[in-house]
Amino acid sequence: MTTEAPKTASKPQPNSATLAFRQLGAAAKTHDLGDRFSGIARMIKETQGRLPSVVVVGEMNRGKSTLINAILGAPGTAPVGATETTGLAVNYIPEHEKFPFGQAELEYASEPRLRRIPAEELDQWVRIDSPELLNADEPPLQASRAVKQSPLGRVALVDTPGSGGLSEAYAMRAIARAQDASVLLIVTDASGRITKPALEFLAHCSTMVESVVLAVTKIDLYRGHWQAVLEENRQILAERDQRLGNIPIVPVSGAWGERAASEPNEERRRKLYGSSNVHELIRALRTPLERSTKLPTLNALRRGIALLETPLVQLQAEREALGGIVEKHDNLIAVREHREKLLRTFEDSKYDWNSQVDRVRVDLTSANARLSRQFGAHWKDRVQKYGTGMGEKQSVAIMNEMAADVEVQAGRALRGIVQRSGGLLTDLYAAAGMDPQNSLLQEVERRATEAGTGPKDGVERGTASVDPRMILSGVMMGSGIGGAVSGLGAFLGLASLTVLPLFTIPLMTGFSVLLARRQAKRQSVLQTVNDVTMELRETLDRAVRSVLGVVSTDAKKVFDRDLRQSATEAKTELARLESAKRASESERERRLAQINPKIDQLQQAMGAAHDEILRLTDRSAAANP
Repeated sequence: MTTEAPKTASKPQPNSATLAFRQLGAAAKTHDLGDRFSGIARMIKETQGRLPSVVVVGEMNRGKSTLINAILGAPGTAPVGATETTGLAVNYIPEHEKFPFGQAELEYASEPRLRRIPAEELDQWVRIDSPELLNADEPPLQASRAVKQSPLGRVALVDTPGSGGLSEAYAMRAIARAQDASVLLIVTDASGRITKPALEFLAHCSTMVESVVLAVTKIDLYRGHWQAVLEENRQILAERDQRLGNIPIVPVSGAWGERAASEPNEERRRKLYGSSNVHELIRALRTPLERSTKLPTLNALRRGIALLETPLVQLQAEREALGGIVEKHDNLIAVREHREKLLRTFEDSKYDWNSQVDRVRVDLTSANARLSRQFGAHWKDRVQKYGTGMGEKQSVAIMNEMAADVEVQAGRALRGIVQRSGGLLTDLYAAAGMDPQNSLLQEVERRATEAGTGPKDGVERGTASVDPRMILSGVMMGSGIGGAVSGLGAFLGLASLTVLPLFTIPLMTGFSVLLARRQAKRQSVLQTVNDVTMELRETLDRAVRSVLGVVSTDAKKVFDRDLRQSATEAKTELARLESAKRASESERERRLAQINPKIDQLQQAMGAAHDEILRLTDRSAAANP
């Protein structure tokens, strides 16, 4: 009688990119760079689990929500209607352990920011005409719903609302929050050529996102001429901008795709789905998503290679010196003299540090003022176009869109402040032939995040219905500077409009009362626009003061220390090379026997990482014809 040995579950083998990264890590540890390499590894870990997103935008009544249902294979998930339906941005997220199917989540400005509800209750919070949304003391600013994984894979679909269905604020907020791979899916239909507003929206947004796909819907209703519309749209896009002429344009029927998902007969279901062309749209969306999801791995491999370049150059220089080559020796003398000169200049307070900081401060403050003026003018104009006033529905819609816009604008400005300040640090260090420490750049990001969050306590401003600080109080949640801005400004709460008993008073009297209340609502929104504009300016100026405070004080001290250490390292390296030149034959052989394996290890690790970069970017064939 024989017995079988118990089977043990085999661990999944690491992929080639992981193996190349580990090889870089081993080489880094050998050369006392383990801590710095760990920072690169943390970057990879932080990006794991982030969902890429497809941000869906389109004019009203173009079949946008129906198309989302078809992509999800879940009829009725996104609310549809003949008129403008969605009042909030809704994220359809593949279910996971912490967000199971059947759950939805509303995001608010106040604590608790995230509030769970059953998915079947979501409609009453996202429909623009819903009494729950219109009469809420604090309406939510956006929502999420857990869905079954679609053929698109583990990707979030973001349905964006907006006046007329096209809102740059909603689209850009969703893209910024995605942090990694994002595709902008613009939905038009086959009734005719792409409209001018949609064309201008597409041309503008395409400059800010990596990938755009255009879906031409309702081919089921326009079977005779959708092909002509498709070709006309392609020509219009190419004439508007050469880049747009190359974007994927996919004809699709969301209605057929949605019907296919609920069709019990398998043969008819396959026929409907094939005719819908939803599978071709999914293929067009997958290509840029797969390409973008490789970026964190590519960046980590590139950073690992860059980290090992310094010890490799040092070892190669020593090997050259042991062989009698002195070019590196001469270069090191020049480096040492340059850094010693800078050190003397810095100690004499002649280094042009504060003046450069002041120039950046003036530039950033002017940019903040310009952005705030433009923001305020844009939203005042939007509100004033309502003339005699606006009702509760229009107030909720415009205030929610303004909340999205302030998050986008504040995020862009704060990222600009960090980038300009980080660039200033890089320039100041570059003058000494050095790179700024990562800890300094991280401190710049942290200060900007704190400034963007702002004080928690509210302040009253005039008659505004909401504390304007709430709009910006969460704008830096999730660190949209180092990664991408992920928090929310906030939704601006409105007191509910009392329903008028028109049947008890003369018609004209009731109409006058309604107009008066609408006018009061309009004034409340205008007051909030003023308050938000002022708070936006104060937040950005606070960020400039805080971030440049790091540069002018903390960074200056660190620079002084780094410069001294750099000069010492140059002297040490020079001494080692001079020692190598004077070494005896036996000493040279001994040292070469130690150096060569180290150089081989570095070159092998860097070479494997380089090959993996070529593979991931599909350039290996081009590199090796």
